[in-house]
Amino acid sequence: MIRLIDRTGWIGDPEQLYEEVQFPTPPPDRPYIFTNTVTTLDGKLILGEPGSSAKGLGSPVDQRLMHRLEARAEAVIIGGGTLRADPHLNYPDHLYRAVVTTSGDLPLEHPFFADSRRALIFAPTRLPPDRQLALQRVGTLHLVGETQVDIPEVVRLLYTAYEVRYLLVEGGGNLNFYFFDAGLVDEVFLTLAPKVKGGAHLPTMVDGAGLPRERIAEFELLSAYLEGSELFLRYRRR
Repeated sequence: MIRLIDRTGWIGDPEQLYEEVQFPTPPPDRPYIFTNTVTTLDGKLILGEPGSSAKGLGSPVDQRLMHRLEARAEAVIIGGGTLRADPHLNYPDHLYRAVVTTSGDLPLEHPFFADSRRALIFAPTRLPPDRQLALQRVGTLHLVGETQVDIPEVVRLLYTAYEVRYLLVEGGGNLNFYFFDAGLVDEVFLTLAPKVKGGAHLPTMVDGAGLPRERIAEFELLSAYLEGSELFLRYRRR
């Protein structure tokens, strides 16, 4: 691992990158929120077709750093599509693991729900009663928003009801967009894999409707590390 730049003040062994991430104090009314994503050089989240997982995109080093970042959070949140795509997705025991779903169509036998006390499900109020009952059997269901999940309300609940002070967002692209659209992303951790996929129909780091020009989110580079031809980047919102 080669240190290219580090403006955080950390001077440790690059091989220990992200083992001791220092974050600013959270805001007074919500968690400090950071995203972690691995993409191809052209910004794609998957190497296969829509609905597939990110398997094979990042290297073993990327996987190791992902787990180190998860260890620094108190909760992780993902979209329903991300959960459906990866049957082997797992998280450290200490984490609250939250999933956002509009349809309620989730793989209820997934290990994500193995500890129902730590599994949180956020869905809109229009969810049919039978689907609500099915979800309540595997985790704690919160109905927030009428037709789609109200992300600021999700963040408020995580902060007040679960005392989450550091929240990790792990996508996919639509969920990431909702957080950026709400102005709730403080830092971005991004792995650039030296691969090109192409395909206008494939998910990227941030999808959704897009931000208007006057609300473009701007970030400054905090650190950059290189392993082989893979780049590990950290940005903080200006």
